[in-house]
Amino acid sequence: MRKTVTFIGISTIIIVVLFSTFFHFLRLERQYPIYSLEKGWVATYRNQQYLNTELSELSDQIGVSFSRGDKITLTLPGLLESCKAPFPYLMFKTQCCGYEVFLDGKLIAYEGLDAVANGSYIGNGYNIVPLEPDYAGKKLSINLYVTENNTKANVVNMMMGDFDDLYRTLLYTATFPLITGVFLIVFGHIFLLISLVFYMRYSDVFNQIVCSIIGILLGIWLLSEFNCFTFLLDKATSTFIGFSALYLLVPTIYSLIYSLHKRYDGLVLSLMGYGSLAFSLLFIALHLTDKVHIHHFILPYYLLAVISFLFLVVYDFIDFKSKSKNPTTQILMFGLTLLSVSLILTAITNLMRHNLDCRDSILMTNVIPATAMFFVITQLLNHFVFMTRIYAQRKEYASLAQIAYEDALTQLPNRASCDKRLADLDESDSDFCIVSLDLNGLKEVNDNDGHPAGDKLLKSFASALSEVFKEYGECFRIGGDEFMAIIESIEREKVVSLLDLLDKKLIDLDKEDPTINHSVSYGFAFRSEAEDKDTHTVFMLADQRMYNNKKTYYARKSISKK
Repeated sequence: MRKTVTFIGISTIIIVVLFSTFFHFLRLERQYPIYSLEKGWVATYRNQQYLNTELSELSDQIGVSFSRGDKITLTLPGLLESCKAPFPYLMFKTQCCGYEVFLDGKLIAYEGLDAVANGSYIGNGYNIVPLEPDYAGKKLSINLYVTENNTKANVVNMMMGDFDDLYRTLLYTATFPLITGVFLIVFGHIFLLISLVFYMRYSDVFNQIVCSIIGILLGIWLLSEFNCFTFLLDKATSTFIGFSALYLLVPTIYSLIYSLHKRYDGLVLSLMGYGSLAFSLLFIALHLTDKVHIHHFILPYYLLAVISFLFLVVYDFIDFKSKSKNPTTQILMFGLTLLSVSLILTAITNLMRHNLDCRDSILMTNVIPATAMFFVITQLLNHFVFMTRIYAQRKEYASLAQIAYEDALTQLPNRASCDKRLADLDESDSDFCIVSLDLNGLKEVNDNDGHPAGDKLLKSFASALSEVFKEYGECFRIGGDEFMAIIESIEREKVVSLLDLLDKKLIDLDKEDPTINHSVSYGFAFRSEAEDKDTHTVFMLADQRMYNNKKTYYARKSISKK
């Protein structure tokens, strides 16, 4: 628990520091005045005028929902003032409308005039219109041409000023969502790549892959919703990308819920997930084929989103009732639930006030980015838990492997490891030498001085053996007092010199500890001299020579006693 709290705290601090740094660089410093032109317009619709109209409330004040082909003329009664900017521009946001901009009746800009006729999509976004140098003192009027049925043809954030100031204002009013969106996309792609690499080697990584995709979709949707693609993409493409990312969120969330609850019967959950994915892909396909444009599916999408939220609540209740101790499930479900609540509240708010600009919404500008970042923290925490578990498993595996393939007393590879090495040699064609070694007098040491003394003899001999052969081959303890050395690509004379060196080291050990006789009998054989070339035949030949050596040793010892 302490590690979890520490990790959450450190992650939060790092993210706050990063965001604070970005906020510092994106701070707003206007060089010239910016004029808001949202109020006081005269709107003309079907030969009827509406005075003192506020652009962001245009549809509500006129009291209609516009249809494709409708035209609304907006005229600013007063004359434009000079903002004293070197590059004066007019910036305003429209929703599914083409437009014409006039100064004293002269057309200076237009967009989307052919969309009504050919049915192409315009989308939502900001329009940046350059003003003529002598714009001051002229009358501004705008014609709006509605391109979609059931449209509220509102104009949002009508501003006039220097281009750089307008650009910075557009970004500054969406600083938190902008930074969050960019972070989610970059982090999501990096984490997705990392997860895919782990997916090749470990199981239980699918959750992280899905979380990365959710983060990428959220980031794309945020940047599109706040029109941060304005200077990179046209309105139609930006709007399509944003709605597509939003629609794909529901099936992705279903996928995460299903992955976190595999222990339950997930048939209904699977059907809902695949069904929502099919609907989302259908919405996208209908838009791409110009059958029905993508924003018209927002109400069916909200219905799918509410159903998915209900499933999320149900599985939260199941987890709580079953008192699930799975940290992965608890962490990700908590972050996902918090994020889903903010998204549902946003949907409800948008339904209650359809013409709401996202920059005016506390939910959109603060709550959703904050919950999205919290979801990132839960994702990082889940990855931390995953890596901790993987580390523990690898440590346990290494411990088991050590027990299985290493002799506990001498730390030399054991009989199982030796058999594996011999099997590998049988598969090769190279020549090798096997040295069979057997300690002399181990039983007498155990009987006379006790097993601790015998263990000491085994360890000191194993150390000397390993030191002599470590640069040339591998050493193994294959029995109580039996050892083996395997050497590839070595000459007979070198083997003899190594064994002589081993004898000298044993003599030195005798001098250090006179109470124990350090002595070994050995024999060696090469593959090239064995009748059958398999390792068993070579070992038997080396072992026979070792026993002949041992008989000679005990014969000499018997004579010396007499």
